[in-house]
Amino acid sequence: MRTTGFAGAGKVQIAFRGDTALLRINAATTQTRRLKKMVAEFCKKEVATRRPWFGPFEVHIWTSVKADKSGHHDVDNIAKACLDALNGVFWRDDRQVVKLTSEKFEGEANQIAILVRPLEKLPAPIALSETLFDL
Repeated sequence: MRTTGFAGAGKVQIAFRGDTALLRINAATTQTRRLKKMVAEFCKKEVATRRPWFGPFEVHIWTSVKADKSGHHDVDNIAKACLDALNGVFWRDDRQVVKLTSEKFEGEANQIAILVRPLEKLPAPIALSETLFDL
């Protein structure tokens, strides 16, 4: 298992630290089919030795976009494309993702970073009430 540095020489690269994976995509596109295909093809080559896991996962997605493209990237569409592309790679189905954050910000390049981490157990239940304001 790789533990340092990124593997991959194209637009998609990956690094591992233990069971946690970090993907770096040197492109942010509004075409979710293109993004999904690019990530899925890379993962089939570079992550083919790993088997999809059972159990819950958390995923963090950061999208950096140039100022002239900032209104063109919906965080929900990018998140969906990334999760779909990783089906059969890290998890069997993206329904196993129980914790998800997706952030977009202005940066110097159009890039996406995806952190994938398996969880030991499901998150604890919380009251869905006004107490959520205090989190």
